[in-house]
Amino acid sequence: MASQRGQATLEWTAVVLLVALVLGAAVSLAAALHAPWIGRTIRCAVLAGCRGEDARLAAVYGADAAAFVRAYAPNVAYEPGTLTLPVDYRTCRSHRCSDAADLAGTDVWRTTRGEPATVFTRVVDRRADGGDLHVQYWLYYPDSTYFGPAHAAGRGMPPALADSLAGEITRTIAGHHADDWESYQVRVTATGEVYARASAHHGYAGMLQWPNLNELPFEPTLHSPYGKRRWTRRRTGAWTPATGWTRVSRGSHAGHLVSGPGAERRTEADGLVLVPIEAMGSHETAGDFAVKPPWRKPVYSDPLRTDT
Repeated sequence: MASQRGQATLEWTAVVLLVALVLGAAVSLAAALHAPWIGRTIRCAVLAGCRGEDARLAAVYGADAAAFVRAYAPNVAYEPGTLTLPVDYRTCRSHRCSDAADLAGTDVWRTTRGEPATVFTRVVDRRADGGDLHVQYWLYYPDSTYFGPAHAAGRGMPPALADSLAGEITRTIAGHHADDWESYQVRVTATGEVYARASAHHGYAGMLQWPNLNELPFEPTLHSPYGKRRWTRRRTGAWTPATGWTRVSRGSHAGHLVSGPGAERRTEADGLVLVPIEAMGSHETAGDFAVKPPWRKPVYSDPLRTDT
């Protein structure tokens, strides 16, 4: 019996090593061919864990564009203190079902209530006309609070104070609203460069910089100290060479690109459920939201816009 167990252990070890070698070769092959989806395709074949998602994406976008959608799905890092994961609003619109433990260094892809981390996708393919392939990834959160302490103070105010100017100012500073849609967007150029950007309040961000004037609710006008000229600083598209990672800010969920998660909690791309918006029925997109959902935003149809 002991020898049989030993033989089984050796066989299992051999299987594990074989799988590791196959997956390692997949990564190398993908890099060599500049086709990052190859690695995942082989992993799916070996581990059989893709839930038919690739077939659903291909049915909506075609096999080629769908491969890009899966390949460039973001890895998401969370600022410490961020409890909620991006979820499917059709089944979850509160913190009770969207929150997960904030455990540093862990890869979390389900909430404590079992909701999967979910991202909604959109493709604008202009390659047939010599243009770019645009892939939008939309992340839904039950609410947004720009400044948590102010929100807590506002909620604790007595009614008389809450209805006063002080209460209104506190709520404005908190920046709280129900329903929050944020995005990570990818642009693949006709010559093969891959750029990305993340939504950040009223504009977009690439790698972290301060101040990010794109986040202001207006386009600031810069005045000459001599009073003779002025320049209007237009928002930029913030397109940045893609790193594969976006970082979610606590409370507001504003994003920016990072090179990796460091020691922060994260959701790696393979753990995300991808839902094509184009395949959703009118009854699924007809609901009310406190902010505009993706399909009602101008950038949904014009992916080079600088407004969110």
